[in-house]
Amino acid sequence: MKTALLFLLGLGAAFAEPVVINDPALIANFQRKLGKIADKEEFPTADSFAKGLSDISRSIELPSTAADSSPEDPAESVFLISSVYKCGKCDKWHIGGVATAWALTTDGLMVTNHHVFEKAKGAAMGVCDREGNVHIITEVVAQNQENDVAIFKVKAGDLKPLALGTPAAIGSRVHVISHPHKRFFMHTFGDVSRYFRRPGKDDRKASTVMSITADYAKGSSGGPVLDTDGRVVGMVSSTQSIYYESDNGQPKGPLQMVVKNCVPVSAILQTLEAPAREADKAEAQR
Repeated sequence: MKTALLFLLGLGAAFAEPVVINDPALIANFQRKLGKIADKEEFPTADSFAKGLSDISRSIELPSTAADSSPEDPAESVFLISSVYKCGKCDKWHIGGVATAWALTTDGLMVTNHHVFEKAKGAAMGVCDREGNVHIITEVVAQNQENDVAIFKVKAGDLKPLALGTPAAIGSRVHVISHPHKRFFMHTFGDVSRYFRRPGKDDRKASTVMSITADYAKGSSGGPVLDTDGRVVGMVSSTQSIYYESDNGQPKGPLQMVVKNCVPVSAILQTLEAPAREADKAEAQR
């Protein structure tokens, strides 16, 4: 009766029911389905992904199945990513740490942070969408450690990918979808605050980082940073806490600010810049 009245008043679209996330049910579903896949022992483990990252080719060519535009609801393209493990005290599968990933192509290519795979532990590793559909991860196809990008493949053929945008200007509005501390599919909003050069460390080269004001926390790693058209302009990577200098001998004073550091879209595109494309550029310049 209420719905019929809203449509008679022409307000049906304006008062559409929001999507309500049941966090405990979603994580329990993910754990159960991924555990059943792990029982079959047919796919690579999280441990094997972590050990084999450095042997993976850094770049691939952007497939033709990548999107030209993002879906109306970009959350349809965002996933939980995790693995399952056994604690040794029981025979049940347990879900590991949960991060964020997003679809790049319709046929199963997805994106998250390099450090998500670098720190992965356990057996089968997979992704789970908002509706509870679980897809197993079969391969990491490209990686870039200094830019914190990993592109991987899941066993799926009907994903709704996000389109890649152009670099976002300082001050432009952005939107993050991620899973801070198992608060799944949280949307936060803010602006691009700056770009800066991060020095190299050990074997890692220097990289360019984008800072934003949209909020996020642990579990958000790999979350897409979207412009007002829903195109990916970056990806959540890390945070840096700034404390006031302590006057009482304590190592840290009061927390003043948390800086949100992200992978800019240019770094994602760099990981998608196949060696073959470099050859094509060289040929074009002759």
